[in-house]
Amino acid sequence: MKKISYLVLLFIIPFIANAQCNQSGFGFGNNNSTPMYNIQGTVEVVLNTNNSVTLNTGSNFSTASGPDVKVFLVDRGTLTNAQLKNTAMFNARPKIEMGMLPNNGSSPVTGSRTFTKAIPSGMNISNFNTIYFYCQQFNAFWDFGSYTAFSPNNCAVLSSNEFTSIDFSVYPNPVKDQFNISLENSTKLKAVNIYNNLGQIVYTEWNDLDQNVNIASLSKGIYHLEVTDFEGNRSVKNIIKE
Repeated sequence: MKKISYLVLLFIIPFIANAQCNQSGFGFGNNNSTPMYNIQGTVEVVLNTNNSVTLNTGSNFSTASGPDVKVFLVDRGTLTNAQLKNTAMFNARPKIEMGMLPNNGSSPVTGSRTFTKAIPSGMNISNFNTIYFYCQQFNAFWDFGSYTAFSPNNCAVLSSNEFTSIDFSVYPNPVKDQFNISLENSTKLKAVNIYNNLGQIVYTEWNDLDQNVNIASLSKGIYHLEVTDFEGNRSVKNIIKE
Protein backbone atom coordinates (compact mmCIF):
# COMPACT_ATOMS: atom_id res chain seq x y z
CA MET A 1 0.00 0.00 0.00
CA LYS A 2 2.87 2.41 0.71
CA LYS A 3 4.17 1.87 -2.79
CA ILE A 4 0.83 2.84 -4.29
CA SER A 5 0.61 5.96 -2.10
CA TYR A 6 4.03 7.01 -3.38
CA LEU A 7 2.87 6.65 -6.96
CA VAL A 8 -0.17 8.79 -6.22
CA LEU A 9 2.04 11.53 -4.76
CA LEU A 10 4.23 11.49 -7.85
CA PHE A 11 1.09 11.89 -9.92
CA ILE A 12 -0.31 14.76 -7.85
CA ILE A 13 2.68 16.96 -6.94
CA PRO A 14 3.25 18.57 -10.39
CA PHE A 15 -0.27 20.03 -10.33
CA ILE A 16 -0.57 21.43 -6.80
CA ALA A 17 1.01 24.77 -7.67
CA ASN A 18 -1.85 25.65 -10.03
CA ALA A 19 -5.28 24.62 -8.79
CA GLN A 20 -7.33 25.89 -11.72
CA CYS A 21 -6.99 24.09 -15.04
CA ASN A 22 -6.91 25.95 -18.36
CA GLN A 23 -7.31 24.65 -21.90
CA SER A 24 -7.28 26.70 -25.09
CA GLY A 25 -9.82 26.17 -27.86
CA PHE A 26 -8.56 25.21 -31.29
CA GLY A 27 -9.85 24.04 -34.66
CA PHE A 28 -12.50 26.71 -35.22
CA GLY A 29 -13.53 27.62 -38.75
CA ASN A 30 -15.94 24.76 -39.47
CA ASN A 31 -18.76 26.79 -41.06
CA ASN A 32 -18.05 26.36 -44.76
CA SER A 33 -21.48 27.57 -45.89
CA THR A 34 -21.26 30.96 -44.10
CA PRO A 35 -17.56 31.63 -43.43
CA MET A 36 -18.18 35.01 -41.75
CA TYR A 37 -19.73 33.14 -38.79
CA ASN A 38 -16.46 31.38 -38.04
CA ILE A 39 -14.76 32.18 -34.74
CA GLN A 40 -11.49 34.10 -34.73
CA GLY A 41 -9.13 34.67 -31.80
CA THR A 42 -8.72 33.21 -28.34
CA VAL A 43 -11.30 31.06 -26.55
CA GLU A 44 -10.30 29.44 -23.25
CA VAL A 45 -12.01 26.91 -20.96
CA VAL A 46 -11.17 26.91 -17.23
CA LEU A 47 -12.11 24.19 -14.74
CA ASN A 48 -12.48 25.71 -11.27
CA THR A 49 -12.10 24.10 -7.85
CA ASN A 50 -15.72 24.83 -6.84
CA ASN A 51 -17.28 22.42 -9.37
CA SER A 52 -17.80 25.15 -11.93
CA VAL A 53 -16.42 25.83 -15.39
CA THR A 54 -15.54 29.16 -17.03
CA LEU A 55 -15.31 30.14 -20.69
CA ASN A 56 -13.25 33.21 -21.59
CA THR A 57 -12.91 34.98 -24.91
CA GLY A 58 -9.79 37.06 -25.53
CA SER A 59 -9.41 40.66 -26.62
CA ASN A 60 -8.68 39.35 -30.13
CA PHE A 61 -11.96 37.37 -30.29
CA SER A 62 -14.37 38.12 -33.15
CA THR A 63 -17.29 36.68 -35.06
CA ALA A 64 -20.17 38.05 -37.11
CA SER A 65 -23.15 39.59 -35.29
CA GLY A 66 -26.12 37.35 -34.65
CA PRO A 67 -29.56 37.62 -33.00
CA ASP A 68 -28.93 35.11 -30.20
CA VAL A 69 -25.68 33.23 -30.64
CA LYS A 70 -25.19 31.01 -27.61
CA VAL A 71 -22.02 29.21 -26.60
CA PHE A 72 -22.02 25.71 -25.13
CA LEU A 73 -19.54 23.17 -23.86
CA VAL A 74 -20.47 19.82 -25.40
CA ASP A 75 -19.77 16.17 -24.81
CA ARG A 76 -19.70 15.24 -28.49
CA GLY A 77 -19.25 11.52 -27.87
CA THR A 78 -18.42 9.80 -31.15
CA LEU A 79 -19.98 12.45 -33.42
CA THR A 80 -17.89 13.40 -36.42
CA ASN A 81 -17.50 17.05 -37.45
CA ALA A 82 -20.13 16.57 -40.15
CA GLN A 83 -22.57 15.04 -37.66
CA LEU A 84 -21.90 17.79 -35.12
CA LYS A 85 -23.10 20.36 -37.66
CA ASN A 86 -26.48 18.63 -37.63
CA THR A 87 -28.39 20.58 -34.97
CA ALA A 88 -30.60 17.61 -34.06
CA MET A 89 -27.49 15.55 -33.28
CA PHE A 90 -25.95 18.47 -31.39
CA ASN A 91 -29.10 18.97 -29.30
CA ALA A 92 -29.15 15.27 -28.37
CA ARG A 93 -25.69 15.47 -26.74
CA PRO A 94 -24.96 16.44 -23.10
CA LYS A 95 -24.14 20.14 -22.97
CA ILE A 96 -23.59 23.08 -20.63
CA GLU A 97 -24.97 26.42 -21.80
CA MET A 98 -22.32 29.00 -20.92
CA GLY A 99 -23.90 32.24 -22.16
CA MET A 100 -25.00 34.39 -25.08
CA LEU A 101 -23.01 36.71 -27.31
CA PRO A 102 -24.55 40.20 -27.52
CA ASN A 103 -26.46 41.29 -30.60
CA ASN A 104 -24.52 44.21 -32.05
CA GLY A 105 -26.71 44.64 -35.10
CA SER A 106 -24.48 44.88 -38.15
CA SER A 107 -21.25 45.15 -36.16
CA PRO A 108 -19.02 42.13 -35.50
CA VAL A 109 -19.00 40.66 -32.00
CA THR A 110 -15.53 41.27 -30.58
CA GLY A 111 -13.52 41.39 -27.40
CA SER A 112 -13.15 39.79 -24.00
CA ARG A 113 -16.04 38.10 -22.17
CA THR A 114 -16.31 35.66 -19.28
CA PHE A 115 -19.05 33.11 -18.65
CA THR A 116 -19.09 30.83 -15.57
CA LYS A 117 -21.55 28.02 -14.85
CA ALA A 118 -21.83 25.31 -12.23
CA ILE A 119 -21.31 21.83 -13.63
CA PRO A 120 -24.75 20.16 -13.55
CA SER A 121 -25.19 17.14 -11.33
CA GLY A 122 -24.60 13.89 -13.19
CA MET A 123 -22.36 15.43 -15.86
CA ASN A 124 -18.75 14.28 -16.07
CA ILE A 125 -16.71 17.28 -17.20
CA SER A 126 -13.95 14.92 -18.36
CA ASN A 127 -16.21 13.85 -21.24
CA PHE A 128 -16.55 17.43 -22.57
CA ASN A 129 -14.14 18.54 -25.28
CA THR A 130 -16.06 20.83 -27.68
CA ILE A 131 -16.89 24.57 -27.69
CA TYR A 132 -20.04 25.06 -29.75
CA PHE A 133 -21.59 28.30 -31.01
CA TYR A 134 -25.26 27.98 -31.95
CA CYS A 135 -27.99 30.33 -33.20
CA GLN A 136 -31.06 29.15 -31.31
CA GLN A 137 -33.55 31.46 -33.04
CA PHE A 138 -32.94 29.80 -36.39
CA ASN A 139 -31.78 26.43 -35.00
CA ALA A 140 -28.57 26.93 -36.94
CA PHE A 141 -25.00 25.75 -36.47
CA TRP A 142 -22.63 28.71 -36.13
CA ASP A 143 -19.14 27.31 -35.51
CA PHE A 144 -17.36 24.97 -33.14
CA GLY A 145 -13.87 24.14 -31.96
CA SER A 146 -12.19 21.64 -29.67
CA TYR A 147 -10.20 21.72 -26.46
CA THR A 148 -8.24 19.04 -24.64
CA ALA A 149 -10.60 17.33 -22.18
CA PHE A 150 -9.80 17.76 -18.49
CA SER A 151 -8.62 14.57 -16.81
CA PRO A 152 -6.64 13.52 -13.74
CA ASN A 153 -3.62 13.41 -16.04
CA ASN A 154 -3.69 17.14 -16.81
CA CYS A 155 -5.75 18.79 -14.08
CA ALA A 156 -5.16 19.17 -10.35
CA VAL A 157 -8.86 19.75 -9.74
CA LEU A 158 -9.49 16.16 -10.79
CA SER A 159 -6.33 14.60 -9.39
CA SER A 160 -5.47 16.06 -6.00
CA ASN A 161 -6.98 14.72 -2.79
CA GLU A 162 -6.95 18.34 -1.58
CA PHE A 163 -10.26 18.78 -3.42
CA THR A 164 -12.14 15.72 -2.17
CA SER A 165 -13.30 14.07 1.00
CA ILE A 166 -13.73 10.53 -0.33
CA ASP A 167 -11.65 7.99 1.57
CA PHE A 168 -11.29 4.71 -0.30
CA SER A 169 -8.86 1.91 -0.97
CA VAL A 170 -8.33 -0.49 -3.84
CA TYR A 171 -7.40 -4.15 -3.55
CA PRO A 172 -5.68 -6.07 -4.94
CA ASN A 173 -3.33 -3.56 -6.48
CA PRO A 174 -1.53 -4.45 -8.73
CA VAL A 175 -4.53 -6.13 -10.33
CA LYS A 176 -4.75 -8.88 -12.88
CA ASP A 177 -8.41 -8.89 -13.98
CA GLN A 178 -10.60 -7.50 -11.18
CA PHE A 179 -10.26 -5.23 -8.17
CA ASN A 180 -12.48 -4.09 -5.33
CA ILE A 181 -13.20 -0.57 -4.10
CA SER A 182 -13.46 -0.33 -0.33
CA LEU A 183 -15.16 2.80 1.04
CA GLU A 184 -14.90 4.34 4.48
CA ASN A 185 -17.96 5.52 6.40
CA SER A 186 -21.22 5.24 4.43
CA THR A 187 -20.10 6.88 1.21
CA LYS A 188 -22.11 5.95 -1.87
CA LEU A 189 -20.39 6.19 -5.22
CA LYS A 190 -22.13 7.76 -8.19
CA ALA A 191 -19.45 7.24 -10.83
CA VAL A 192 -16.25 5.32 -11.47
CA ASN A 193 -13.94 6.33 -14.31
CA ILE A 194 -10.59 4.90 -15.34
CA TYR A 195 -8.17 6.96 -17.45
CA ASN A 196 -5.09 5.92 -19.36
CA ASN A 197 -1.90 8.00 -19.36
CA LEU A 198 -3.20 10.05 -22.30
CA GLY A 199 -6.13 11.21 -20.18
CA GLN A 200 -8.63 9.14 -22.18
CA ILE A 201 -11.48 7.36 -20.40
CA VAL A 202 -11.12 3.61 -20.91
CA TYR A 203 -13.77 2.49 -18.41
CA THR A 204 -16.82 4.22 -16.96
CA GLU A 205 -19.76 3.19 -14.79
CA TRP A 206 -22.65 5.27 -13.39
CA ASN A 207 -25.15 4.74 -10.55
CA ASP A 208 -26.02 1.40 -8.89
CA LEU A 209 -22.31 0.68 -8.81
CA ASP A 210 -20.82 -2.72 -8.20
CA GLN A 211 -17.69 -2.10 -6.16
CA ASN A 212 -16.01 -5.01 -7.94
CA VAL A 213 -14.51 -3.69 -11.18
CA ASN A 214 -13.43 -5.91 -14.06
CA ILE A 215 -10.60 -4.53 -16.22
CA ALA A 216 -9.54 -7.79 -17.87
CA SER A 217 -9.89 -6.14 -21.29
CA LEU A 218 -7.35 -3.39 -20.52
CA SER A 219 -3.69 -3.63 -21.49
CA LYS A 220 -0.94 -3.82 -18.90
CA GLY A 221 0.16 -0.50 -17.42
CA ILE A 222 -0.64 2.26 -14.94
CA TYR A 223 -4.15 3.75 -14.94
CA HIS A 224 -5.83 6.49 -12.95
CA LEU A 225 -8.99 5.50 -11.07
CA GLU A 226 -11.40 8.37 -10.31
CA VAL A 227 -14.38 7.89 -8.02
CA THR A 228 -17.18 10.45 -7.55
CA ASP A 229 -19.86 10.45 -4.86
CA PHE A 230 -23.39 11.90 -4.94
CA GLU A 231 -22.13 15.17 -3.40
CA GLY A 232 -19.78 15.78 -6.32
CA ASN A 233 -16.64 14.93 -4.33
CA ARG A 234 -13.87 13.14 -6.19
CA SER A 235 -10.74 11.20 -5.41
CA VAL A 236 -8.12 9.52 -7.59
CA LYS A 237 -5.73 6.63 -7.07
CA ASN A 238 -3.35 4.91 -9.44
CA ILE A 239 -3.93 1.28 -10.26
CA ILE A 240 -1.44 -1.06 -11.89
CA LYS A 241 -2.76 -3.58 -14.41
CA GLU A 242 -0.56 -6.67 -14.65
